[in-house]
Amino acid sequence: MATDFFEIRKELELMREELRERLFSHSFYDSSSGGTMETLLVHVKEELHDVEHALNKMNSGMYGICEETGQALPLESLKYLPTARCLHDFSFKDQYERKALPFAAAENHHYSGYDYEEIY
Repeated sequence: MATDFFEIRKELELMREELRERLFSHSFYDSSSGGTMETLLVHVKEELHDVEHALNKMNSGMYGICEETGQALPLESLKYLPTARCLHDFSFKDQYERKALPFAAAENHHYSGYDYEEIY
């Protein structure tokens, strides 16, 4: 089990670095025009917050504990959704999958003019 948590920690640390890089590379984006890129950056910030929260819970020894019930979260589910905070989070699998943003595509395409739902 310790190996599983070590692997999850490494994945979370990698996610944190990737999200930070995305924010930095888009930090010079002119947000005054609004639009899809600004919305994407909000999602990146939210995901980074979730990752930081999970890493803080690991550091405090509270990772893998449901914040609502105090029950242990299923390890296999945490491997799939390492930022889960409670058992209820696993009910929203589709919502979390949508948070994975298509930045490889975003770097190769200009999304202004796209409908937000088309990106997903």
